[in-house]
Amino acid sequence: MSDTVIYGAGGLGCEVLDILEQAATHRPVAFLDSDPQRGGTQLSGLPVLGGPERLDELLASGVHCAIVAIGDNATRSALAATLETRGFVLVSAIHPLASISPSARLGRHVIIGPRATICVHARIGENALISAGCIVEHDNVIGPGAFLGPAVRLAGGVTVEELARLEIGSSVIPGRRVGPGAVVRAGAVVIEDVPAGCVVTGVPARPRAG
Repeated sequence: MSDTVIYGAGGLGCEVLDILEQAATHRPVAFLDSDPQRGGTQLSGLPVLGGPERLDELLASGVHCAIVAIGDNATRSALAATLETRGFVLVSAIHPLASISPSARLGRHVIIGPRATICVHARIGENALISAGCIVEHDNVIGPGAFLGPAVRLAGGVTVEELARLEIGSSVIPGRRVGPGAVVRAGAVVIEDVPAGCVVTGVPARPRAG
């Protein structure tokens, strides 16, 4: 197993640590975080070393693998690009209790939580985050940097575009498209395409007033 640093010392970081430990694919050795107040603390038994100023030191010490555990889509994707540019190998965190069809295609450095189901011919883009209990049905396309919160349910043939965010318990009926950067609020049911950057809420989902 390769020593791995987790960038993001919050709740999602703890979840990623748990996934990596249960999957036994990489050995987490430390956290990094851009919040200076977290530097020098401990989280789930691992040190929080500091922020990006520690990257070169980690590489020099032989830690060459990293994963970004930050919920904000744009920040997660930007940090992933930065880490790769600095020389880190970005890894994925896939829980052993996730169910993934052999015909599904996973992009690089994705996070897939426990009890998530990725069905036949689904495609998951790089830096995507699929939380616990999600159902990604047949022929879905999840774009780069997208976020599916816990228990999101996507029927067949759904497209979730780059950096879109679907919050906990939301669902999308067959064949619909959630545009780039759009947000589907918790519990909403999408029955029409969601335009780029739009925030929708409710049952059925409608653009948020104001």
